[in-house]
This record gives sequence, C-alpha cells and structure tokens, in this order.
Amino acid sequence: MKTIKFLALLCYCVTQAQQNDSKIELKNVNELRFYERFVIEAGMRVPFGKLADKMGTSPEAGLWFRSRLRNDDMLDVGGTVCIPTDTNEFDYKSHGQTYKVSPSGVSGMGGVRFCKVYKLESFKYKKSVEWISGFGYAYFMYRDSYAVNTPSENTSHKALSTFYIGQGLRLNIDNVGFQINYHYTPYGQFSSHVPSDFGAHSLSLGIVYRQ
Repeated sequence: MKTIKFLALLCYCVTQAQQNDSKIELKNVNELRFYERFVIEAGMRVPFGKLADKMGTSPEAGLWFRSRLRNDDMLDVGGTVCIPTDTNEFDYKSHGQTYKVSPSGVSGMGGVRFCKVYKLESFKYKKSVEWISGFGYAYFMYRDSYAVNTPSENTSHKALSTFYIGQGLRLNIDNVGFQINYHYTPYGQFSSHVPSDFGAHSLSLGIVYRQ
C-alpha cells in the first residue's frame, strides 16, 4: 500500500513539473516570436577623404529585414540609397581618352549586417546598444557623356561597383534608434576607368525606426 501511494505521489510530482516546464517554454517561444522585423533608416551620408571631392553630405535612406539569432543578436538583410549632392566632376578613362564625368542618379549599398545586441538596464524605456558589422555590394552612379564621331553626345548612366564593409554603433530607445556607421567602399580597386585612389570612406549618421 505504501508503495502504491509513493508511486502515485511520484507521478503527481512529475506531471506538475512537466506542466511548469511547458509554461516556461511557451513563454520563451512567444518572446522569440515577437520582435521588430523591419528597420527603416533616414539620415545623411558624409564622405571624407578623396570621396568628398566627388560629392558632399547627401540624404540617405535604408530598409532592412531582420531575423533573430541566438542570444538576442540580429541579422539584417537589405540596403541603403543616397542621392549625391554638391557633386563635382572627376577624371574618367575610356575609349583611349581621359575626360570628365559627373556623379548622377543614386548611389548605395546592399548586403547583410550582423548586429550584436547589448541590453541596458532601464526602469521606464527598453534600451539597448547594437554593434553593427556589415558586408555587401556598393555602387556609385555617374553620367558618361562621350561623343562617338557625331556632334550629338551619347549620354548614359553607369555605375562603379565594389564591395563594402562597415562597422557601426546604434543606441535604441524602445522602437527608435540613433546610429553612426563607417563604410569602406574601394571603387577604384575594381575599375580601370578611375584611379585606384578614387575615394572609399564615408560615414552614415541617422535615425532608425524598428517595426
């Protein structure tokens, strides 16, 4: 009789433990399931070095789709575009000649970003800091005007292409963030039309909204 009571008590304890574990797992699943999946950015692209000779500080916007990794870290897939302002002509080699072309259209980057998230203690707002590491494709558009045995110009938009790598920091307060990102885009390394020191460095400063 004592054995039967002991077994019944043991079964009851196991059942309760399983129910408690199920509640904890369900709560954790919900926390993982619901998070902001879209990142919208607006700000300014600030070139420096020789890239600043081709364009000035320009408006920039970005859209990223994010997925949660382990330990609350995030992986973003998307890109940014900027419209160069205060542009200046630069030397361009083609058809055996060197002539001037102008930045035109839009320029930007697309790829992936790994965001390491550090949560901050806060009593009123949800705060965190993100260390951002990015890699992908970058392009710089320009207008090529070249006359080929004709008085009229053959004008077309073209683009310098390269890879980009970047590092940045972002401070998040609830759904709003403030960020600064450094970008390295060596356009001159992958084109025979422009010098290798064409310009490769820029910063992005902006506001972020996560939804």
